[in-house]
Amino acid sequence: MSDSNNASNENKITGGCYCGAIRYESDEPPVEPGICHCRRCQRWTGSAFLAVVGFPLTGFRYTKGSPKLNKYSPIVERGFCPDCGSSLHCRYLVNLGDDDIAENPDHVLVSVGTLDNPEVVEMEYHYGVESQLPWIHFDDDLPRTRSDEDTGLIKALSLAKKGMPKNSTNDWILEKIQSF
Repeated sequence: MSDSNNASNENKITGGCYCGAIRYESDEPPVEPGICHCRRCQRWTGSAFLAVVGFPLTGFRYTKGSPKLNKYSPIVERGFCPDCGSSLHCRYLVNLGDDDIAENPDHVLVSVGTLDNPEVVEMEYHYGVESQLPWIHFDDDLPRTRSDEDTGLIKALSLAKKGMPKNSTNDWILEKIQSF
């Protein structure tokens, strides 16, 4: 019995915020790890980019504390620690309708920097590359996608545009929606 418990504990991926007030774990393997360069992720993290990895909600749970949730736009919520401010996760509230597994309400996208062992994931793509800062250089051959050419994102935002807050980070999206 203890061998099976140890085996299942070895397969868990764990993490948490900087101050330790919030902890999480997943029994499911990570999916679609990637690097987002979009202005929204830059502003949310206060960094040049955000490395994320998806987990199915069926195996993901917070084990200590709860993140404060911010419905950043009509299509995504973001969770962070209310004590230390660590950016913990984002989750799409609508299905973007494309082939991306993690970009739907059944998955949570966790900030890789909050994983206890971030080396367990290897990045698979770059997203939002239209906003990649010119002094950031990655020596990889990973696929690169512009968020302003993501038809699933544009369609979802066009359906939800009435609820979008008017600010500079949404301006380019609203412009794209009008031409879509």
